[in-house]
Amino acid sequence: MDKKKILGIVKWLWLILVLAAAGYYFYRHQEEVINLLKQIDYWRIILSLILLLIGKAFLVILVKYSVNCEGWYPTYPEILGVYGLSSLGKYLPGGIWHFVGRFGVYKMNGLSAKASTRAMVLENIWLLSSALATGVIGVFLFRFDLIANLLNIPDENWLAVTLTMVILTLWIIALIIVHKIMQKYTSRQIPNVVRVTLIGLLLWTFIGGSFFAMFKEFSFSSAPLFIGGYAVSWAVGYIAVFAPGGLGVREAVLAFVFSSITSVELIAVYAAMNRIIWVIAEVLFGLFGMSQKRILSASPELTSEETDQAFKESIIESNPKD
Repeated sequence: MDKKKILGIVKWLWLILVLAAAGYYFYRHQEEVINLLKQIDYWRIILSLILLLIGKAFLVILVKYSVNCEGWYPTYPEILGVYGLSSLGKYLPGGIWHFVGRFGVYKMNGLSAKASTRAMVLENIWLLSSALATGVIGVFLFRFDLIANLLNIPDENWLAVTLTMVILTLWIIALIIVHKIMQKYTSRQIPNVVRVTLIGLLLWTFIGGSFFAMFKEFSFSSAPLFIGGYAVSWAVGYIAVFAPGGLGVREAVLAFVFSSITSVELIAVYAAMNRIIWVIAEVLFGLFGMSQKRILSASPELTSEETDQAFKESIIESNPKD
């Protein structure tokens, strides 16, 4: 049995385990859960969805930048449709289906396998690094005690600010280096680092804000902590390849970050509600994508073997231009 099949089995087992554990937990705490659900105002749920949609709208800009670097210039509605349909695939155990969808559309619009891979690599570097940077700002500046205890270092404000500035500086330097390296291979100019970082911080501000919007127990001054904590939880869930859509991992990180300022039950309920809102947002984007028939309907289907081969070719071959 190859590694891909083993990972697929692990993902299915993880999905079943998380759903079973969540069901058991909510069953054992059903009174608390029901009371907490009753406390959530409907307008907060709507506001959470709106903020999430705005955040994802900024995310799509990064997707557009990534394909522009390879010479494809779709309109914003077109690339929104591509993102909307393909993003639903990450909830399927197997881990490649949203990549398969992207490869099909990109190939149909003239991008080679290597160009498609570069575009998605750039997109994911921007997305993941901005999530971590946002998390550093929020968690280091507002919950540095967690970091201090984890690293066994003094819990001092000056140290928190210093480490935050150092990490953000390293992030900018790393992006500059990545852009210089990738520019040797892309067919068009990569957007400047300042523009990419601003959009990255904006998208996580809105996406993290969508989680904070459900909490009426905390003042607006707590928003940076919730935004940063949520960004970190998303990043960890994204890195955990065994968890479809970061299911279970994201919620566990949220519980860890906020465990000392609110109850586990509250975090569990709101994290589950946020997961539902997240899926609703992606379904809405997917429905919009169905209207983009001109750019999607003729897209060729790629098998998982072709997708794997494309990634291997992009790594092995070193030609600077297609």
